[in-house]
Amino acid sequence: MKQPTIPVVKRPLFSWIIEGNLKLQILLIVLIAVTVSARVLPLEMQKRIINEAIGLGKMDLLIRYCLIYLGAVLLSSALKFTITIIQTWISERVLAAMRNALYAHIIMLPLGFFRKAQPGMVVSALVTELATVGNYAGQAIATPVINILTLIAFAGYLLHLNPLLAVISFSIYPIIVFLIPILQKRANQANKKRVDATRKMSSKIGEVITGIHEIQGNGTFRIENERFAKLVRKMYKIRLAW
Repeated sequence: MKQPTIPVVKRPLFSWIIEGNLKLQILLIVLIAVTVSARVLPLEMQKRIINEAIGLGKMDLLIRYCLIYLGAVLLSSALKFTITIIQTWISERVLAAMRNALYAHIIMLPLGFFRKAQPGMVVSALVTELATVGNYAGQAIATPVINILTLIAFAGYLLHLNPLLAVISFSIYPIIVFLIPILQKRANQANKKRVDATRKMSSKIGEVITGIHEIQGNGTFRIENERFAKLVRKMYKIRLAW
């Protein structure tokens, strides 16, 4: 029996990120793992260049370690560039799929919706708001993986060099883990206010353009400027808080 299709407005965000992009996401994780390893290697090479090659006066070791260091840096830079390209590719694929699905959903809505909804709100949802979601889609898996693997790799390397210094350095992380959810909640609330304010501003601009003949005919320029300035001030305060 065919499973019922989930409405586009009720689909979880990660379903868009994974669907059709699973192979790219796996490739991304593999490249990230190699990149993190390549970032740790130069640290070890720096130590060996100072302690072994220069300290012992061995030119052959100096050349070897410098070449390894240079190769690791170049490899890391090339992989970071490749990761950025794949992230952008995933973002654009997800963004295109979401826009097509949302547009198809909008044109099938009952006429009552279009009598109440302002065109600016619909345009803002399809163009501006989805662009932010699309950018997030390419980073939703890659960014946490990069941060976690980098933390593990550098923590392991630091523990190998100096366990006491490593423990002291990472003792601050429990505080960060406690504070981040609180700050993220406030950021999400401010972001919701920003989206609502953006929709109101888009709707207001659409109303003004549609009824510009009435504004010019009645000379209500000052009133319209005050109304728009109020929306701008509200947006300004939200952006400062966020």
